[in-house]
Amino acid sequence: MIEFAEVYAPNGKSFSINSKKQKVVEINRRELDKQIAHQAQKNGAIIKVRTSFQELTNKGVRTSEGEVECKIFVDARGVSSLIHKDRTGILSSAQYEIYANWLKKGTVEIFFDQEKYPGFFAWVIPSDNGKGKIGVAGKGIGVTETIEKFLATRGDYSTIRKIYAPIWIKGPIKKFVDEKTVIVGDAAGQAKPTTAGGIYSSGMGGLYAGQAISKFLESKDPSDLEEYQKKWMEKFGSEFEKQLFVRKLLERFNNNTINKLFESITPEITKEISEKDDFDFHTGSIVKLLGIKGSIKTIQTIIGGEFKKFLS
Repeated sequence: MIEFAEVYAPNGKSFSINSKKQKVVEINRRELDKQIAHQAQKNGAIIKVRTSFQELTNKGVRTSEGEVECKIFVDARGVSSLIHKDRTGILSSAQYEIYANWLKKGTVEIFFDQEKYPGFFAWVIPSDNGKGKIGVAGKGIGVTETIEKFLATRGDYSTIRKIYAPIWIKGPIKKFVDEKTVIVGDAAGQAKPTTAGGIYSSGMGGLYAGQAISKFLESKDPSDLEEYQKKWMEKFGSEFEKQLFVRKLLERFNNNTINKLFESITPEITKEISEKDDFDFHTGSIVKLLGIKGSIKTIQTIIGGEFKKFLS
């Protein structure tokens, strides 16, 4: 259970958000994947590992193990599916699972620094006392060197697992359905533009896609497949559009502006977020943190500096 988020500016200034009222529970992604795979297998799915998609064919798809006939191809290949379409929305990232006595259960830490992690941040997510996940991401950075430097500032640790993966921060792609191909999850850009997280938004994408495919297989009406994207956009479209706007704004901030913003965040703002929002960078929280509600000083900072650049 995550109870606090501690957010740091480049100069070390920080503020805390208390999430006790929200009961934020960390999800073990590997265990979730195993559970989903088990349910799929019980319902008749055939699971193959070390088998890669190669191309669509007239009857289905060609894989590294031969052809598979299918009426619908579901593309859930993640960010790798987007690399040849649009690289501008992709950031490099690294995450280590570690043991360290300085990891304290219940408190997430987030570090902003546009010089070290341009366009993103570093994070510390404990799963228990002495165990957790440490990560970095950013535009054009060497993630191995960056994460090693970050860890060197924290103290002794032992690495259990290293993960290097691209993340997508540009929002949903234009079309979730392309003839007999249905695209879901990260491959459809269903990860949040602010944090690149997407278990809920991508999971709902999979649910909507499954419902649409099931209906299409009965009706043979292509418009039933299009319902998938309509439902997803109705639920997440507005929030993702706002997050994209905020991302474009924040990407223009330099460290000096970030430091000024942190200096203007009041206890009243963090208290309001703790009680009414979440600390997962939804736009409701971000608007408050930027001072659009309750902090004239922050508004003056934005209008007087980076916000003018953004508008131009």
